[in-house]
Amino acid sequence: MADYHSTMRNAKPETTEWEDLQVKHGNWEAREKPEPPPEWAPREERSAKEKVEACDEAGDLSDLEDDFDDDRFMAQYREARLKELRMKEEAAARVKILPQGHGEPVFIKRDEFIKHVTEAEHGTWVVVFLFQNGHEGCELMSRCLAELSRKYVGTKFVKIISTDCIANYPDQLLPTLILYKDGKVQTTLEGLAKFGGKRVTPESVAFELNSLFPDDPVVTLAGHSGEQSQQEVVKSALNRFIKESENLTLSDEEDGLFD
Repeated sequence: MADYHSTMRNAKPETTEWEDLQVKHGNWEAREKPEPPPEWAPREERSAKEKVEACDEAGDLSDLEDDFDDDRFMAQYREARLKELRMKEEAAARVKILPQGHGEPVFIKRDEFIKHVTEAEHGTWVVVFLFQNGHEGCELMSRCLAELSRKYVGTKFVKIISTDCIANYPDQLLPTLILYKDGKVQTTLEGLAKFGGKRVTPESVAFELNSLFPDDPVVTLAGHSGEQSQQEVVKSALNRFIKESENLTLSDEEDGLFD
């Protein structure tokens, strides 16, 4: 019967205990034991120059360019992500150090009105926003005031449910803005008509409020004079007008293509 067995090419098996015993008594000759395998170590990352020098063919260079493109993309992504995180941290820090109502409208109830409005810091304008939930005009005004409060942190913005502030206040007069300064009402604005109706924008609200008191602007930037704040309001309103005009022109051109 044939002796079937398998072998391993270039294999150097370990010796058995039986074989070691035979070698000890001189029956067999000792075989050379295999050297232990080298310890594993991670491959060192080659530099960009070494990678280029190692490429001999155009295909290799093409693959290498793809690797470099990926590296550049990841580097740009990381840089953009870090910048975004830094901006969020800075914004959060600004909000933390600002008093209530500056940087974000503060919601109050009737028993808090005197504290936040009547007794507000001397010389500070307070914009009191009377609203009702679910009211379309109030929703539009709320978005505008939220954006203005983030930019013009020199002004305090307060919001309160209209009927909590004034009993039986009619919804027909909403949204209503009451402007206070040094504990006194300076003026009251009812509805959206003065601000452009349903096309109201943060810029139109800021422009209208400041036009009421040109020598003492209502919405102001922190650490800037009233004149500088007014210049920023006018600049923002102008930029909004230009942008809307460009969008209207593009819309008219698109309509003309299908006429």
